[in-house]
Amino acid sequence: MNLGKIETYTVDRETKLGYVIVKDGEEYFLHHNECNGNSFIAGDKVKAFLYVDKKNRPAATLFKPFIQLNETKLLQVVSVDHKIGAFLNIGISKDILLSADELPYDYSKWPKEGDFLPCMLRIRANRLILKLSNKFEIVRVHEEVAKEQKLTKSQVVSGYAYRLSPEGVNFVTSDYEVIFVYKTNYRKSYHLGEKEEIKIIDIHEDDFTGTINKNKEFQIEDDYKIILDYLEKNNGVMLITEKSSPEIINRLFNMSKSSFKNALGRLLKQNKIEILENKIILKDDN
Repeated sequence: MNLGKIETYTVDRETKLGYVIVKDGEEYFLHHNECNGNSFIAGDKVKAFLYVDKKNRPAATLFKPFIQLNETKLLQVVSVDHKIGAFLNIGISKDILLSADELPYDYSKWPKEGDFLPCMLRIRANRLILKLSNKFEIVRVHEEVAKEQKLTKSQVVSGYAYRLSPEGVNFVTSDYEVIFVYKTNYRKSYHLGEKEEIKIIDIHEDDFTGTINKNKEFQIEDDYKIILDYLEKNNGVMLITEKSSPEIINRLFNMSKSSFKNALGRLLKQNKIEILENKIILKDDN
């Protein structure tokens, strides 16, 4: 069975609902709705994609899928079911499952409808399934679709989060370029498939390093709000000060020590905090 592939078949006969097509002595059903507006007679050759329908039967379609077996492509999420996983559009009438086994334990990190993920089409238990592609598989696609490097330093490009780690987030562009953003270079929490605008800050042999931080003034404003929010949620007292280690500051606020000090400077200038020897307090009039 050529599941997940476009192959040439021979039309054997027509039925009420469609056609029976054959290859290598095996018969498959091609529904009229899957003929892409075409009609046939016995003996005609057709290029069809084989999949498994909702009743778990091998079926054929003449609609060309975005992806074939063992290929990696950026695919759009069309629905999410926390019990089983996410369903993605591959260009045919049946959406394909990306199993919950491929996704984070934390549902907040799962992709949402409309997001895009780089996935490979595979077969499991005689069904088509998707798996998240890794960096090697994505880079291989980039080498096929874009023979030369296109991104340059300081360029801003759209990317989709495809790997979340304690160190940072990996993004992939529509041209299958991989960009890694260290956790100190962004402030929010991302979920798989989320789209973001990334500024390229370094170029490597097979990937890039980027940043999502805004310009300095906007970034200080965002960091200022993060610290102010922390103080308001902790009875106006914070034991982390500008003397604290960079590791502690980063772990608590996901920002560098210099960014932390810049934000404190803004709070101090606006008379919102008082900096003591071993703590920072929110002033009563705030």
